[in-house]
Amino acid sequence: MKVITLLLLMTVALQVQAQPLIYNLDTSEFSILKSPSDTILKAGNRIQSYKNFRVQSDASSGYINLVSQLNPNILLYDADLNRNVELLSNFNGSGAVKVYHHNANGIEVSKIELISNFAQTEDSRIITDEIEIQGGSDLAELFEITGLSEKIKPGMLVSLDPTAAGKLRQTQSSYDPFIAGVVSGANGIKPGILMGQHGTIAHGEELVTISGRTYITCNTTGGSIRIGDLLTSSNVPGEAMRAGKMRKARGAIIGKAMSNLEEGEGYVLVLVNLQ
Repeated sequence: MKVITLLLLMTVALQVQAQPLIYNLDTSEFSILKSPSDTILKAGNRIQSYKNFRVQSDASSGYINLVSQLNPNILLYDADLNRNVELLSNFNGSGAVKVYHHNANGIEVSKIELISNFAQTEDSRIITDEIEIQGGSDLAELFEITGLSEKIKPGMLVSLDPTAAGKLRQTQSSYDPFIAGVVSGANGIKPGILMGQHGTIAHGEELVTISGRTYITCNTTGGSIRIGDLLTSSNVPGEAMRAGKMRKARGAIIGKAMSNLEEGEGYVLVLVNLQ
């Protein structure tokens, strides 16, 4: 009796599994049409697909085209059927993103290209007409600073280390002819452009401003600092002062003061321009 019951249960289970799944499709809203070459999906005028896949709001609006080939791409078209954005899975051997701008006549006038393997050099590249940076105001490079790494702080004046190729050290004397830059990031002013090359001598752990606006720790051992004064290194390690001896200052100028310091020690905004 138990065997018969088990066989009946197995038979019912197999019959349930054998039943095909049924989906109801409202053909007034959505239809699938097949032809020898294409499969077309339609939902009114909103979605259409053939060979590749197109998403379209209506017949007169822009659309998204998903290209289903060996190298899939995504293309966005505007209402004038201008190709505005491309996401390319393979562009000359690399991934790429392109953003286009067209004038009123539909003529392409500018574009931005982001290419992950430019000209198969294994280097990434951004190609455009202008770049506006809003997060920082100076050009900084990555350096290794020797000697006093535990005391490195933003605003510190640094110079070339004559004992270590490609490295910097804290300035040690006034009118230092090896003056090179300032540790970036003091008083809330961040770098805007960062440069360095990993795995080479042109790299390090510290961002050093070599051009642009940044704050430097200064003192008034050379006199009060006023806007427009040329600045050089002082006898206080890592600090700048007003350059009063112009002959001695040749090759030792870090830049021009853009704020004042009447007395003592403090941050001075400087337009870094080595000379």
